[in-house]
Amino acid sequence: MIKLKVICIGDSLTYGYGLKRNEVWTNVLGRKLGVEVINKGVSGDTSAGMLSRLYNDVILSRPTHAVIMGGTNDLVWNLDIRQVISNLATIAFQLMQNCITPVFGLSVPICTELARKNWGFMSDFSNINKNLKVLNDKVVKFSQNYSIQVVDLYSPFTGSNGEGQEEYYIDGLHLNIDGNVKMADIIFNILV
Repeated sequence: MIKLKVICIGDSLTYGYGLKRNEVWTNVLGRKLGVEVINKGVSGDTSAGMLSRLYNDVILSRPTHAVIMGGTNDLVWNLDIRQVISNLATIAFQLMQNCITPVFGLSVPICTELARKNWGFMSDFSNINKNLKVLNDKVVKFSQNYSIQVVDLYSPFTGSNGEGQEEYYIDGLHLNIDGNVKMADIIFNILV
């Protein structure tokens, strides 16, 4: 039996912005799995940035699985969703070529009012939320075509108003400790 080795590549949601390292979902997941889960999240990163560092940050370490979470920052910068999907697809293809199982984590929704209060200078968060739904739908469709596993992190954090549930967020964009534990639980159930 092959021992599980997981590397997570992404942006600030993977990195665990605003949290102590032991509170981040990757470390919570590692404790639950009983294996090291390597966090290669970079705050502010885009899908192009993730692609550019994929070889050094993931492939060279030869994990069995790579959890890929990204795209929100691309939407903040108003990049075309087709380009984001192209970058994410290329990441998945490069992983598969190197016998690494890709697992896509769907981006969590934004809690727009809280995000406006904390990050209002950045963007139109209502529009980003709409685009996140489109992006997530395209990731699911792509993944189905190539039998890639997808972890739905969008629905469990979406409230009745179609936005992020404030109880799980630090600032409207980033998840708090409870949100990170919930993410770890969801991903754990996919990997075991």
